[in-house]
Amino acid sequence: MGVIDSLKYRFSNSPEMKGQRFEDFIESRFSPKYFKIVEKTHSFKENSDRYIESSLNPDFTFRYMPTGETFAVECKYRSELYKGKLSWCNENQLKRYNDFQTNRQIPVFIAVGLGGKQLNPDRLFCIPLSEAKYPNLFPSVFERFEKKPDSYFFWKNKKLS
Repeated sequence: MGVIDSLKYRFSNSPEMKGQRFEDFIESRFSPKYFKIVEKTHSFKENSDRYIESSLNPDFTFRYMPTGETFAVECKYRSELYKGKLSWCNENQLKRYNDFQTNRQIPVFIAVGLGGKQLNPDRLFCIPLSEAKYPNLFPSVFERFEKKPDSYFFWKNKKLS
């Protein structure tokens, strides 16, 4: 990465850079000893050159190497709640993620960083898509899936925590 790209990555407030930083944070929370990245969506820069349709899929598909099980993770960073709710997607995105889960027959999880910085959120949630039934979630839904932001992800019994 060149100096200009590095500065953009660190300091840009564009939604694309904020999203990239949070995706990088989430990726760093999956130990390469246990998780293999099967698929990863393309960067904004790559999609600017020529849009890659698979970028509509969740951000990551991981394989838990000890069992071979796969699952997908969509990353969303929000600086704050909107009117007391977590606004994590729109209706079209929700439909796409549900279709992906159904068609691939693998679970999808929503990793949400809330507050702080994209590379160091104050709070972190790992919400099963089956529980994230609406684009806007009340705290009573998403707070059940809170985890420590500095901890690694763990896979057991088809659940990501």
